[in-house]
Order: sequence, then C-alpha cells, then structure tokens
Amino acid sequence: MLIKIDYGDVVEFKAARTILNKPLYFSHFFYIDGLLIDTGFAHVSREVLEAVKKLPVEKIVITHQHEDHTGNIDLLRRELGVPVYAHPETIKVLENPPKIEIYRKLMWGSPLPAKPLPVEKDYKLKNYTINTIYTPGHSIDHTCYFEPQNGYLFCGDLYLGESLTGFMVGENIADHFKSLEKILALKPKVLFCGLKGRLENALDRLRSKYEIWWNLGCQVKELYDAKASRSQIMKKVFGGEIYFYYFSQDNWGRRYMIDSILDNIDIFDHPTKISL
Repeated sequence: MLIKIDYGDVVEFKAARTILNKPLYFSHFFYIDGLLIDTGFAHVSREVLEAVKKLPVEKIVITHQHEDHTGNIDLLRRELGVPVYAHPETIKVLENPPKIEIYRKLMWGSPLPAKPLPVEKDYKLKNYTINTIYTPGHSIDHTCYFEPQNGYLFCGDLYLGESLTGFMVGENIADHFKSLEKILALKPKVLFCGLKGRLENALDRLRSKYEIWWNLGCQVKELYDAKASRSQIMKKVFGGEIYFYYFSQDNWGRRYMIDSILDNIDIFDHPTKISL
C-alpha cells in the first residue's frame, strides 16, 4: 500500500505492507522541489517506483540506515538515473547490510546492498535550500534535513512521538538529547516524520519529547542512587518489559532505554540545556 498526500510544495508518501488488505505499520518518505528524502521499503518497491517516476526527482538523500527508509535505494538510483546521498556511517552499513530480525523482514523486507555518495552540507534546489543536520541517537548515522525558509524539518526517526518508552538495540539517550538540542535551536515549524508524517507545532512537540525523556532519566537516576537494581528500576518506571520485546527477538524494548540511561547516568547530574 502506498498513499500519496500532496501538501503543495511537499509530497508525502505513506507506505505499509498489508495482510488481508489491512496495513501492518505505516512509514513515510517525502519529496520537495526535486529532492526525494528516503525511499520507503522493499515490500512496496513496485508502487514506489511507479509513484516516484511521475515526479521530477533530481537527487535522493537518506536519513539513516534502517530498511524502512533505504529499501529502494538501488532500484531508484538505477531506474531514475539520479544520485543518492547518505551519511558515511550509513554508507558503511548499506555496502554490506546486516541480517535483521524476522519482524523487520515481515514488515519491510531485507535490506539490499547499496552504495550512496557521501552526504553534502547543503542542497541548493530550484526554490529552496536544504541543510543537512547530523542527529545521532536513534542510530549512529541519523541525519535530518532542514528547510529554513518555511521551518520544514524532515526528521526521519528523530521524533517518532513524545512519550515513546523503548529503544532499539544501539540507541543512545545522550546523543538523542544533544540532537534534540541542536534541532530545537533551529526553531523548526513543521515536522515531516518517518513514523507520523506531517506534523504542525514542531517546537512544542520536540520540547515535550525532550522534557518527558529528561524527567524519565531523572526518575531512573533517583532509583539508581537509592541502589535499586536494573530490574527493579524497570518495574518501578515501566511496570516491566513490553511484550513486543519478545516478538522483536530482543531487538526493541524498554530495557534498552533503561540501559542507555544507566550508561549515561551522569548527564542527569546537570541542568538541561533547554528551559523546561
């Protein structure tokens, strides 16, 4: 399933694999002024190619390595004859994609090898300039793209929601905070999110996310200082692990968020760098 939503200067593509005509999980990618941001996933490759061929795509940029964002890189590069750009850490992963868990194969498909070009600092389009902003946290290579004229932030998986209480393996809470601080300083107005699509009130949403996660970290630190164990902390804070952890084959869970907070516990000794 691929749904096209036209916002005038930005086109949103909302993609999902379906079972019995019901979408499993939506992910989004976007087009603005000749630039395609992410490529969707392999299970919708035919629909993506058909839709994107109707647009004057001149280049493609990638937000990060995960297969729901990169699944059609080589297909679109080959069929459209346009360059694809990504962060150097993204390129390392895409040259030799790792094995992924069954749920990811089911939802999005296995990643295919690709070799994008190194991302550029800015992209000067016909009507807009897009700035590249390195924003690790969700993954080591995560990158946002900012259009300052309208305050558009193409944020990949930086946002995902304000009260998300779980991490994939490898996410880093300290990097998340630094990236959110960097983005908040830009004062974006509209988010174009990989999970939720186009969202107004960008600053309020990002500040709320920061505040909720900071308060969560302070709660964990208080329990840590009281000598609570990791399992006691998770039970007190979350009530236990989410069932999806077991379905994900240990790939996504509340424990990884707790672990990342504990690994970076010293940051909660200091005031936040934004006013909450």
